Amino acid sequence: MSTASRIRCDLDLDARIPGRRTGWLRIPHSRHESGYGIVPVPIAVLEGGAGPTVLLTAGNHGDEYEGQVVLRDLVRTLDPARLAGRLIVLPALNLPAVLAGRRDSPLDGGNLNRLFPGDPEGGPTAMLAHFVATELLPRATWALDFHSGGSSLEYLPCAMARATDDAALAARLEAAMLAMRLPLALVVQATQDARTLPAAGLARGVIHLACEIGGGATLTPASVAAAEAALRGLLGHAGVLAPDLPPAPPPRLMRVAGSDHFLFATARGLFVPEVALGDTVAAGQRAGRILSLDEPDRPPIALQFGRAGLVVCRRVPAQVVPGDCVAHLASEA
Repeated sequence: MSTASRIRCDLDLDARIPGRRTGWLRIPHSRHESGYGIVPVPIAVLEGGAGPTVLLTAGNHGDEYEGQVVLRDLVRTLDPARLAGRLIVLPALNLPAVLAGRRDSPLDGGNLNRLFPGDPEGGPTAMLAHFVATELLPRATWALDFHSGGSSLEYLPCAMARATDDAALAARLEAAMLAMRLPLALVVQATQDARTLPAAGLARGVIHLACEIGGGATLTPASVAAAEAALRGLLGHAGVLAPDLPPAPPPRLMRVAGSDHFLFATARGLFVPEVALGDTVAAGQRAGRILSLDEPDRPPIALQFGRAGLVVCRRVPAQVVPGDCVAHLASEA
């Protein structure tokens, strides 16, 4: 089986040409409506003077918007002459999901951030993951992937890095998170899935960060400002862009280190929360109750936290089914 990507990029990624260049990643996708069709994913390269390459991505999940806003603004307004290095920018990484406003791709049901390192012979989403892993990450020293809670969750603004056994890389990740001007910096163990873009980046030695800002499939002035600050903070820390923001207080460094940091619904119904985003909770404290939709006289089912911590994420839709995450915690590092 071939390991070469079937995706063609309009831009020569090895040509170090000063200025701004834009084009498409062309993902082959033959379908009923277009026998020789492609999925055109927008890509931009902003090149300044000598310096490192930073890969910037948003729209990994299509219903997460803050990063999509700030990266589009960056491509349009930043003068490449200000850069000491190069930015590779994909503001709508999973374009079909972005156009649909969905977490996964309507073309093949693929959740891009659960498909790395991808498959060059797979569907469009798996092909895209493979191209990022084999063509973009090897060219990057730094990377930042923007996320939010999407349609189902809401997050406190936080920088995120996966835990690693490489002490030197861990120190660089922590320093980068502290520079991202967000109130929280979370070190995340592999509690959920290792097939993510940051995991793929770390596997290649890239200083790969993510952030979670906002959610609920919407935008606020505060969430967009937080995303902009995180972007400028990382670019300044990487030495690619001269710092242009005033000093910020250091973030609270925390960790997400086990499955007991996550709380899941155990029944179908309406989840009535009893704690709020940003609350500090104790082990055994009630998180809320689930009311039956079918039997109004059925006693509610109480959900309790299995550990103490800070509520950094909450579910947005009130209706739940068994297995829906209703909250997750972070604990002191």
